[in-house]
Amino acid sequence: MTESNRSASVPEFTVYLFFRGGWCPFCQPWLRTLDGRFREQIEAAGGRLVGVTSQSAAAAKAAHDTWRLGFDVVSAPDNTLARTHGVAITPKAATPLAADPVEYPDGMAQPAVVVLNARGERIYRWAIDPSQMNLGGASDRPLPEELWASIAAARRGEPVAPFTGERLDPAYLAAHFPAQHETFLAWVAAASAAERA
Repeated sequence: MTESNRSASVPEFTVYLFFRGGWCPFCQPWLRTLDGRFREQIEAAGGRLVGVTSQSAAAAKAAHDTWRLGFDVVSAPDNTLARTHGVAITPKAATPLAADPVEYPDGMAQPAVVVLNARGERIYRWAIDPSQMNLGGASDRPLPEELWASIAAARRGEPVAPFTGERLDPAYLAAHFPAQHETFLAWVAAASAAERA
């Protein structure tokens, strides 16, 4: 795992945000949306936020720098951390970058949130189950308010309520990130054309 930045102190807890990669039209909006009040709440509570991708270190750094994120982004192409915490892995041959010899050597980790306490024990996990309904794992990601409430409850040892509010989905993209929504529409059109061919 290669980090773009390192924190000098040991956090009380670490929130790992697994994301597909820099090419994904849902990943940038998700990470940028979480890089605001959500990140501030985590840091105020003594925690640390870390983005994790199965893409190369160069791609992880590019995502961090291009998206101007205020938290570290790490490259974990072996997917060890993802597998340890039950994050779905899409085989390399089924990824959009299957032809790239460098990217996703052991597959692509799908979106997930894993929280570990200072002892390295998992206290919270949300992970997408890729399906046709969520566009193969791209859509339906939790947004800051409910995600923070779930993490805070888990840290207190309380039951975590299921998500019932708005999700990062195509409608959210259209309303808040129109450029990424256009990229998504082009992505859908290309995938449909490939299926017809």
